[in-house]
Amino acid sequence: MNHQLSIFTQYRQFYIVDKDAGLEHNTPNPDFWNNSAFSDRLAIDNGILGVAVENDEAIANIEIELLESKITDEDCADFDHVVEGSLEIKSGILQIQDCPNSNVELEINVVPSWYRIRISSLNFNKANQENPEDKYIIKIWKENYSERKVFKRWHRS
Repeated sequence: MNHQLSIFTQYRQFYIVDKDAGLEHNTPNPDFWNNSAFSDRLAIDNGILGVAVENDEAIANIEIELLESKITDEDCADFDHVVEGSLEIKSGILQIQDCPNSNVELEINVVPSWYRIRISSLNFNKANQENPEDKYIIKIWKENYSERKVFKRWHRS
């Protein structure tokens, strides 16, 4: 199942959230966007992932794909940055939310479980144009919890 959307978001981030996480997460907390999270472009807390985008106040172009099994292809050559993190979806509803209002931009029904989420980002050099072309490809599959992992790191020129 694939979903494509473009959302207006601010503060260089949007969220992937378990619907029932509610107020359990505290995204303004400095521990959420700590140095590692900024460097890895992925913040993680109970029931929420914060995805860093390259533009501050603009449209984030997002493509989401639910997979039946783990990704075996780890070729990152076409992307600027690739990172994975784990998220437990207890509610059975995964949400994409903007920042800072946490407006629900998309809801996807899933089986309650732990999920691995890979964010592959591209076109960072075109992110700050009038019509931003940066894109965030999100692939999601069931997998037990594991630590955040960066496959390719973006370095600004």
